[in-house]
Amino acid sequence: MEPERDKPHTIVETTITPSQRAEKIIPRGVRAMLPHGGLPESVSLYLLELIEKTGGRKGPLGLQFLAQPELEKKYYQIKALDPLIEDEHEVAPGLVYKYRGKLNKNKHVVTHGRVLWTITRFCSTYCRFCTRGREVGIPPNVKGYNHSTISRKPYLDDNEIEQVFNFLRDRKEINEVILSGGDPLTCPQNYLTKVFEGLSKLQKEGHIDIIRLGTRLPVHNPPAVQNWHYELLRLIQNPYLMVHINHPFELTPQTLNVLNNFRRIAQAVVMSQSVLLKGINDNVQTLHDLFVKMAAEGIRPYYIYQNDPVYWASHFTVPPKRAIKIWQSLRPKLSGVAATARLVIDTPFGFGKVAVPEGNAWEVNFKSYKDFKGQRHELARK
Repeated sequence: MEPERDKPHTIVETTITPSQRAEKIIPRGVRAMLPHGGLPESVSLYLLELIEKTGGRKGPLGLQFLAQPELEKKYYQIKALDPLIEDEHEVAPGLVYKYRGKLNKNKHVVTHGRVLWTITRFCSTYCRFCTRGREVGIPPNVKGYNHSTISRKPYLDDNEIEQVFNFLRDRKEINEVILSGGDPLTCPQNYLTKVFEGLSKLQKEGHIDIIRLGTRLPVHNPPAVQNWHYELLRLIQNPYLMVHINHPFELTPQTLNVLNNFRRIAQAVVMSQSVLLKGINDNVQTLHDLFVKMAAEGIRPYYIYQNDPVYWASHFTVPPKRAIKIWQSLRPKLSGVAATARLVIDTPFGFGKVAVPEGNAWEVNFKSYKDFKGQRHELARK
């Protein structure tokens, strides 16, 4: 059976009215926070102007960054804040060690582990579907409900940073650090310098091989990226820049210039992560345009996620059956260079980013799947 065809992706400037172009959006700040706190409506001036040019509040950027309180609080449950069980795997300040490595009895590495290091809870702009909305965006003088370090404080102190370095130095099986938050590139220069210089030293000493930096600042506010950001990442050998991009409208000349500078100055491999979002990018043509454009600009498509089951993002969830259908239709339309992305489910309350079979080339039972520890999970019906 041939999959239904999506409507062609049109340039948004041809579809909005003069009144929409003139719409002036004033962010509501903490008045639009989630019921438990977190994710205020804070948007950079750069992004506000881009939102106003691309459909306003109901456009693909407005929906990502402007709050819809009536939808965000509809399924409010304080107990469902951390579906990826990160907080219970925090082993040092901000350091989440969920995907563990293994040593044999002779202390030789059998499998490597990787850690996620959250060093701030601030972003330049707050995505309304953020998986860490339980703590990201909480005001500086407020403590969150959970027990993670960045829920209790917005930045780490020198002693806490050193604790992390000592932990990494002592754990021979860990070979990879993923720097995250919040957005690390929003941190003050002296703070971020301590983090990068320490990681660079660990890498040169042979304790760490791979360092990734997760950011959305090149999309949220490219003018905020300064020369010192490039120079800091240059301290890392073979750095990976993981940039979150969901829609072709985010690939402005300013954003592409920043990403090109990271490649040119810092010698970074730039890879994209995207989230499949209802009403924003849940059609074949939009994703096709996004992946083709990124590949043409030297950005390697990496993951596209089924959005995590956090209560404030339920209205963005694309039913898994439809997500799979979109992916099966999209994959054959992309060249190998643009098709390096994989549709994955970051297993709720489980382990591993489980890839969805692609291209409709195999007959697959999509009723359930196993995570990396062999635990079986039912695929949601809706």
